[in-house]
Amino acid sequence: MTLRLLSFLLLLLALTLTACTTSVPEVAPPLVVTVVVTANGGAGAPSNAATPVAATAVAVPTSSYPTPNQIGFTAAYQPFERGFMIYVPDRKAVWVFVQPDAATPRAFSAGLWLAYSDTFKEGEPETDPALTAPEGLIQPKRGFGKVWRENGPVEAALGWATEIELPYPATITDYALGRFDGAGVFVAQSFVHTLTDFDGKLIHIDEATRTWSKP
Repeated sequence: MTLRLLSFLLLLLALTLTACTTSVPEVAPPLVVTVVVTANGGAGAPSNAATPVAATAVAVPTSSYPTPNQIGFTAAYQPFERGFMIYVPDRKAVWVFVQPDAATPRAFSAGLWLAYSDTFKEGEPETDPALTAPEGLIQPKRGFGKVWRENGPVEAALGWATEIELPYPATITDYALGRFDGAGVFVAQSFVHTLTDFDGKLIHIDEATRTWSKP
């Protein structure tokens, strides 16, 4: 019995020594992958950041808004029954102003402004002898008379002249209205004018609507 126990113990010792001398395989460390995101334009993970929008090219004005043109001169004025005429010498034009409260024909509306070239030449008849003005009224002469006689609606709208033509100092200012085109250049599309009236007050004229007003 003692001999069997001794044999068992010797066998157990031998097995223990064998286990201790056997190498244990090493476990590889975990693989760590580092991802670096760079701003190189490549696709990446979705982001909540706003996507930049390409700017739209806008034309930069290459010319400034035109300075109003102002000039002084000696104008001519003549009042009529339902309006008046003014001769504007710097543009050789006769401007017709129909009174806003005038009972005018359908060809005109109240407060209408019209511009005519002064085509009167020296040596032409100054008046029409076949026309006789009512008592206390006058037939307009020369440039005013020619515009008045040759444009029937003007004659009907204004009526006869109430006084003779008179010169007076006047100032006109032209204001350009328009827009800047795609190249940034200002393009005038219409004009607004202010003109000194015979009484010294300013007349406001809108070319686009062909109307005039006065404070």
